[in-house]
Amino acid sequence: MINQYDAIIIGAGIGGLTSAALLAKKGLKTLLIEKEKQVGGYVVSFKRDGFTIDATGAFVGGCQEGGEFYQILKQIGAHEKVEFIPIHHIQNVYPGFKVCLNQGGFQPYLEALLNLFPEEEKGLRTYVSLVTQIGEEVRSYSERTFIKKILFPLYFPNLVRFYKSSHQVILDRLFKGGEIKMALHTLPATEPPSRLSFLFVATLISKALLEGVFYPKGGMGKISEALANAFQQAGGEIHLQAEVQQILVKNGRVEGILTKDGKIFHSTILVSDFNPNRLFRMLPLEVQRPFLKKMKDLEYSFSCFILYIATNLDLKSRDLPYFTYIRHLSDLEEEGRILQRGDIPAHPTLIVSIPTLLDMSLAPSGQHLIKVLVHVPYPHQEAWGKSDPTKYRRIKDEFSQKVIQQLEAKLIPDLRKHLLFHEAATPLTLERYTGNEMGAMYGLASTPQQMGNVRPPHQTPVKGLFQVGHYTRPSHGIVGASLSGLFATRTILQKMNRV
Repeated sequence: MINQYDAIIIGAGIGGLTSAALLAKKGLKTLLIEKEKQVGGYVVSFKRDGFTIDATGAFVGGCQEGGEFYQILKQIGAHEKVEFIPIHHIQNVYPGFKVCLNQGGFQPYLEALLNLFPEEEKGLRTYVSLVTQIGEEVRSYSERTFIKKILFPLYFPNLVRFYKSSHQVILDRLFKGGEIKMALHTLPATEPPSRLSFLFVATLISKALLEGVFYPKGGMGKISEALANAFQQAGGEIHLQAEVQQILVKNGRVEGILTKDGKIFHSTILVSDFNPNRLFRMLPLEVQRPFLKKMKDLEYSFSCFILYIATNLDLKSRDLPYFTYIRHLSDLEEEGRILQRGDIPAHPTLIVSIPTLLDMSLAPSGQHLIKVLVHVPYPHQEAWGKSDPTKYRRIKDEFSQKVIQQLEAKLIPDLRKHLLFHEAATPLTLERYTGNEMGAMYGLASTPQQMGNVRPPHQTPVKGLFQVGHYTRPSHGIVGASLSGLFATRTILQKMNRV
């Protein structure tokens, strides 16, 4: 049959790329179909006036030999295709104090906190012990046996114990001071402590942050390129700028896809790497109901505003860190309450990275790139003026100026006098390019109600249809999305007896 494949992957984010490459490595005839002109989803880079700019993302963990992400890249055959630069110089600036690191990794961060808050030593030791134990159980869970499934509480006591615990519950139990709680809640997540799953925190630290974080030489897009190249070298086929219109189902099982330009591709295995709300709308009406029921109560993460800045300032001579986290509100819950209302704090938290301090090849000689990420709500000012292009541009420009002013006041004086250009991405930008509904930065919000077994599984109610990415298990982030691709592929290969 023409256009017949063993597997079709819809969406070339990190989860989709991982699954596609692993399936192709196993000898399956695999098609990867992507609506944009490049692969990667959020993990892409773009060019402007001689600069290579990362769309999102400032770092990735688990890249050291033996690390979670390294092992996946090695299995795919891409581990030698990306050079990862260790990130050491980091600072977190809080109201009244700051944490500065010249060596990456969670252990040096803990040592810095012990120096700042010696009275909290007992709580910190207990916190680290819990994180380590949960990390080991999560590792074991991904390869659990039949016996471990039956005796689940015996083999996974901490996963059971902290199943519904928020980060706030743990922080309040172990620590007295608000400052150390603030420092431990500086994580790539949009939820305040009362809404963030402690299991997510422990998984993130153990799988992605424990041994330090890294930056890919040449930009974040090099990760996606390496995965795509490994997929094609294994015999995989990529169709770019091809959008799926309908998923074909017969007798409760997928049988292929129909694209918007009228092409049909056949396969009894489909892997979706995009918004599940969009996914179920592509299904025939008679099989949509199970999806509707499962999706109606799911909650997305907040979105973000990203400002890309080019400057001719000599930032290297200023001894600035690669990564700076700047927080103004000491109340960890207040920023969350403001965002939930659809507003933005007067002085929002800034997450700043300067990639040219690590890799000067990203910019012309003597020039630098600065990227500032701010977590924001999608509904802000009527969805950022979505219905009125003039209003949209005004809101975007005004917020850009506000971010530059705050950045200048807190980190880089005289920046406005030395701007070469600046460009912004809003929640509408993220939604348009990636299909993430409401511009969700991290897919699903990582609340206790959306972690573990209650998070959408890889296998859907439709036979042969699977999901990967940051809307599924185990969690969001580059490592989380890649693990989702690994876990889903294991399930597929087991069902095909191709393990």
